Amino acid sequence: MNASATHRTVSGFSLVEIMVAMVIGLIGILVIFQVFAVSEGYRRTTTSGGDAQQNGAVAMYILEHEMRQAGWGFNSSNAIGCNVHPYDASQGGALTQYPLVPVRITQGAANASDTVEVNYGSQASVVAPTNIFQNMVASTDAYVVGNRYGFAVADVFIVVESGKDCTLAQVTGLPAAPLTTTVNHSAASPVSRYNDPAGSGILYTVNGFIFNLGSAPAHNIYSVSNSNLVLVAALNSATAQTVADNVVQMKAQYGKDDGGGGGTPGDGIVDTYDNVTPTTAAQWSQVLAVRIGIVARAATPEKPSGTGGCDTTTVAPTWVGGTFNLTADANWQCYRYKIFQNTIPVRNMLWSQG
Repeated sequence: MNASATHRTVSGFSLVEIMVAMVIGLIGILVIFQVFAVSEGYRRTTTSGGDAQQNGAVAMYILEHEMRQAGWGFNSSNAIGCNVHPYDASQGGALTQYPLVPVRITQGAANASDTVEVNYGSQASVVAPTNIFQNMVASTDAYVVGNRYGFAVADVFIVVESGKDCTLAQVTGLPAAPLTTTVNHSAASPVSRYNDPAGSGILYTVNGFIFNLGSAPAHNIYSVSNSNLVLVAALNSATAQTVADNVVQMKAQYGKDDGGGGGTPGDGIVDTYDNVTPTTAAQWSQVLAVRIGIVARAATPEKPSGTGGCDTTTVAPTWVGGTFNLTADANWQCYRYKIFQNTIPVRNMLWSQG
């Protein structure tokens, strides 16, 4: 047989078959990516919702813990409301003055978050004040007191007298007999961080009292900054530290036993909630609770809808004290939010002394 006459049929894919296979493959890829996108959306929603839940819970726990300590060490009508003169050598000298109250709320301007200040001492052995036993001649004089039980070197104390500002100072020495009622606060001592070398300029008399706040008193300021709950521990540092991420707003109200709403003043029951800051010792003594609302949000925004806008959150979140205004962020509707609210008793005011 002639080899040239032999024919072999060579089989393979035609162009049409290849194109059909490519179309089928592309459809499969599109389906896979669509499933992945939906799955990723569910995962992001679940994860971000969990993050918001956790951050809000942490923020509320910290604030509640602080409020329950508020007023410890000076929960007496003799001290509430006076203007404190603080000094801290490690922060450059005189600090911003503040009222000696358990909790102070400063309303945020233009619907911004409120600021909450909390004050308390760390003295564990005794919280009753001791009276001043001898008039001062100069504000740098040592304090002569009726009883210095519970005082220790480096303890921080507040000096109070009706009609005068308060002074924050630090114990630098407790002389032995016969000066067993003397409390030194020399600025030259190694443990004199809170003592002004020039003195406070206030002369206290036998009508004054001293409250020992212990070795680590707190004047803590909580606010919302850059979508975080931050703390400035003002008696230690002016630097803000983040305590909870993705907290975008905080609102607070005083709970007052003022006889409003048909109640009876002085019965230990909160009658009204408002944002009006007290101005007198009597008004401060009426603050028995603080109501707080916190907005925590997801860390990442959801994708815009098909119309180009965001409709993840269509209505501004609310709490018992009103509506949160989140419009400072133009994309606020792209996020998911969790709302936390609580009414926290200022128990050291409930147990206050006369």
